[in-house]
Amino acid sequence: MNSEDVGREVGEPQAGQEPRFGRGPGAVAGAVYGLVSIIAIIAGASHFDDSAGRVLAFAVVSSAVIWTVHVYASILAGSGSEVAPWRSVLIAAVRHEIGIVEGVVVPLLILLLGAIGWLEDGRAIAWSMWSGVVLLVLIPLFWLRRTGRSWARSLIASGACGLLGLGLTWMKVLLH
Repeated sequence: MNSEDVGREVGEPQAGQEPRFGRGPGAVAGAVYGLVSIIAIIAGASHFDDSAGRVLAFAVVSSAVIWTVHVYASILAGSGSEVAPWRSVLIAAVRHEIGIVEGVVVPLLILLLGAIGWLEDGRAIAWSMWSGVVLLVLIPLFWLRRTGRSWARSLIASGACGLLGLGLTWMKVLLH
């Protein structure tokens, strides 16, 4: 197995492939996973009188742990039985799991607005969760339409994903 084969094994972009992060099915799956995770984290971490800054800190650390574990698992899976160069395996793992990071950005930015005082704490927490729900509806819609699925199937999948987000948001009400 030469270095070209190893690069192909661990997912390095080949000629004609899009080298940017977050453009394939793995990134879409990661973004949905990241969104579901961040909504659940915010629901579990926020209490009636919590500050957006405290929730933000907890959410950032939790998201970093989740992402790091996923990168580690991808490195382990990418290593396989072949001896692949460490750098190639690491780069492939980060590319494969970058969707998780992309998925948490918007809710975390909204929490940051609360942490710095641009939004009231309760509003920042609620809006961060609702932004996740909205994105859970939009991501499947745009992804499935982009891949050629019909409007009907895309809307059904978007609705199902949105219901998942609503269920997680409802957990906050039940928990608190």
